[in-house]
Order: sequence, then structure tokens, then C-alpha cells
Amino acid sequence: MQLRPLAVLSDDEIKQIHEATVDILTNCGVKILHPPMLQFLKGKGLAVEEAAAVVRFSRASLEDALASTPQQFEVFDRDGQPAFLLGDRRPKIAAGHNAVFWVDTETGETRPSTVADVELFARICQELQCIDMIGIPVMPQDVPDPAATLPYAVRAVIENSTKPIFFSTDNCKANRACIDLLKAAFAGDFERQVYGISQLSSTSPLYWEHGVCEAIMDTVPTGVPIAILPEPIAGFTAPFTLAGLVTMNNAECLSGLVMIQLLRRGAKFLYANSWTTFDMRCAAALVGSTETTICRIAGAQLAHFYKLPCHTTAPNSDNHAHDEQNAWEKTLSQFCAVAAGNDLVVNCGMFATGMTCSHEQLLMDEEISAMSRRIAEGMLVNAETIAADLIEQIGPRGEGYLTAEHTLRWLRSGEYLKPRLSVRGNRATWQSQGAKDTYQLAREKVRELARLRPKPPSPRTQAKLDEILASY
Repeated sequence: MQLRPLAVLSDDEIKQIHEATVDILTNCGVKILHPPMLQFLKGKGLAVEEAAAVVRFSRASLEDALASTPQQFEVFDRDGQPAFLLGDRRPKIAAGHNAVFWVDTETGETRPSTVADVELFARICQELQCIDMIGIPVMPQDVPDPAATLPYAVRAVIENSTKPIFFSTDNCKANRACIDLLKAAFAGDFERQVYGISQLSSTSPLYWEHGVCEAIMDTVPTGVPIAILPEPIAGFTAPFTLAGLVTMNNAECLSGLVMIQLLRRGAKFLYANSWTTFDMRCAAALVGSTETTICRIAGAQLAHFYKLPCHTTAPNSDNHAHDEQNAWEKTLSQFCAVAAGNDLVVNCGMFATGMTCSHEQLLMDEEISAMSRRIAEGMLVNAETIAADLIEQIGPRGEGYLTAEHTLRWLRSGEYLKPRLSVRGNRATWQSQGAKDTYQLAREKVRELARLRPKPPSPRTQAKLDEILASY
């Protein structure tokens, strides 16, 4: 059987958080700094206090939104071929996204990121079995217009990989440019099939900024799914307690859900969370802390309670180096995100509280993800795998397992995870091969993968991409 989903909340505790959320949305409400959205919600019958720009959401509006949101939806690649299903509680892994700096493979120095970094990142993702989707890894710093960093990065991914794309911005114009780029490159039916997902965020505590609301209203008619990702900070923009932090995230996320479903009933949506704790001793916001990992489990439980597809961030680390802290924070955060049943887990390749990327980190994170998914898959138990007849046939102190047909049949079955970078074998062999650590092995793999050339879009499509960027 599969590993039982991790849980940190009881059924009663989930209901307590839900009822507190309904009370917050009904009695306190959220501030919306976008007059067109305010007027739209007022026209839909919600209680709007125009002078304060506050909207209060009724229990009925929330229940109706939950009932109308698809529980699953399929995602397609650039060629219009099915890639995976979101909402089946079998976690999909995405690389990226939205860092600023890059660790150079050749020098090991951290520097501003470039479009070329994104291009190679996408090409590597294309080859990695456990990367299902590509989040935009960085906002490249060498583009002609600083306001166009995201669209240039989206084009770089489109041109270097066929995998689906995950992107986010708080700027409506940039969001629209990204959607136009995806639509120009997609070989399928863009109105009905999902090639990209737009992540948009509220601002804690309990308000929506003008640009994000504008982007929501612009995105919903295109059919592109929206992941609503609040990012409350414990003790800073939300209660310091984990239960309070989770409740704040829940209220903001569900307020976004209601707005989206009122704009278009049945619109595709992801319940998202990226918990941030705050270390008061060093004034640092943290994404790889133990407590953020506890919340990743709670977030998945709430999404399952609401029967919504869900997204979280992992593997995360707050350290600035590729070291043991990086490894343990990333492994715990990714395993718990996967084992809790989050449908989409985004952040492979990032570290330093999400500010820095490296191609080496991407490769190491992909291995962590593969290990996490393998553990979550659990153990297949039936007469064939128990192999009682083989055990009895060979008997006490018997020989023959090594050459048994049963062993050969299961040898390449996926029963055991094939390592990507992990060092295995005796010390003498390891030393004879240069005594390389995992980071060195990852660096060599990056250089090998850098020689691969992608399958680019057609010249006609590339011309359209150029035209969209020039227009933007």
C-alpha cells in the first residue's frame, strides 16, 4: 500500500479552522484596493463597505464557490500532449521560481541571473524525470527592460523545453504578456487545455492590491488556472502561532477562490500556501524552518477538506550554501510536502530563502524529490512480491536468489529507486574516481547536460514570441 498521508490536524481541528475562517470572512472581511473588483462583488450581492474598500463574504458565497470549483484538471505540454493530472493527490514536482541570483557553475560565485541561466535551466528540466513542470527560476537581470524580466524568462523556458509552465507576478501587464506567450507557443486548444498556471498572491493581513485584482480579472476569462498563494509571515503579518498562521492563509486563499468563481463559475483553481515564519532573534523571514514544514502538511489537509487541488513550495532552505543544513531542510520540507498529498510542489533549484538558484541545486533537488515520491509510493504487497514459493524453494541457507528469474524480473521494475547523484559503493572505488562529493558530481552533470540542444518551437512560433515581447 501507499504511505498514509501525513496529518497534523484532526478532523475537529480542521473544522475549527474552517469555522474561524468563515467568521473572519463574514464579520471582518478583506480589503480590496481595486474599485472595479469592488463594484463587481457588490453587483454579485456581497456586502461591500465602499469607503473602507472592505468586502465581507457570506457563508453561502463560500460554499457555492467550493461547490463549483473543479476538483481535478489535466495539464498539457507545449505540443498539446497530456502531461499529468492535478488533484489526484499524486504529487507533481515543479522547478523554480522567482529568485534573483545565480550560483555560477564555473566560478562557484553568486552573481545576478541571466536569460542564458534560464535557458539552460529549462533544458536540464526537460531531461529530468522527476520534474513535471517548470516554474520560472529567476527574474533575469540582463534583459533590455527591467519591467520585462518575467516575460523574457517565460520565452526562454518555452524555447528550451516542452514541459508545462508555472509563473507568477503582481503586474497585470506582465501577467498578460506571459499568457500571450504561452498561447502563441501552445499546439493544443488553449481555451480548454492547460499549458500554464498563473500564481497570484494576496497581501497579508487580509487585503488585495490593485495590480493583483486586475490580473485576476484579466486571467480568469482566458481559462488559465490561478493558484492563489497567500504568504503570511508569523508574528509579522499574521498571528505568531501556527494555527493562526494557517487560518490567515486559509481566509485569504478562500477569499480569492470566491472572487474567481464569481467571475467565472467552474474556473480552474489551486489552493496554495507558502508559509513563512519569522525569527525574531535575527529578524529573518524563513521558508525552510521546521514549522513551515508542519504547516505544509496542514495546508494539504485543508485543501483535501475543501476538495481542492493544492500547491505548496518545497524543497526549501534558508541557508546560502550547498551544505548539510541545505540538505536537511530541503529533504524534510520536500518529503513532508509530498507525503501530505500536495498536488503540485514548486521550488526545485532554489535556496537562500528563495533568492538564489543554481543548476547544481536543481539536480540535487530532483533527487530529493524522487526519493520523497518513492517513499510515498510505499510497498506493493501481493503473492508475486511476497515470493513465498521462492523462499520455500531455496530454503534454509540456500543459494540462488542472485540468479533467480524472480530477481531478474524485478531488477528493473522500479521497485528500487535508481540514484542520480548519490554516492554508493566502497571507499576505494570512490577514491579512485576522484573522491567527489555530491555537489561536484552535480557540477559535472550540468556540464554534460549543457551540451544538449532543445527541440525549439517552429520559426513561425518564435516570430510570434518575439512580436509579443516587442509589443510588451
